[in-house]
Amino acid sequence: MEWMIGARDQGGFENVTMKGDCDLYSAPDFAKAMLSRIAGGAARLRFDLTEVAYLDSTGVGALIRILQEGKRRGCELRFRGIDGSPRKVLKMSNIILLMREEARP
Repeated sequence: MEWMIGARDQGGFENVTMKGDCDLYSAPDFAKAMLSRIAGGAARLRFDLTEVAYLDSTGVGALIRILQEGKRRGCELRFRGIDGSPRKVLKMSNIILLMREEARP
């Protein structure tokens, strides 16, 4: 999986665009990068999963860790573009209930 952190928008959110499979091979590096960003003082992050086709249990675990650390450090997290298989996995694991979703622009 690739990810790119865009410039802050007018609401102060850093936009994180995710692309590819969030799985055993990519999720640990992604989580490490995002946890580091949160620890470094990021106040608002918005994750766009529009181009994530596959999410496995490691990817779910990474998102849980990001959610927990964000909450602990007061970082506002938002999500958009959760569809298809990733949405199904997050619903089945009841994690989607913890994610603040936004409509696509």
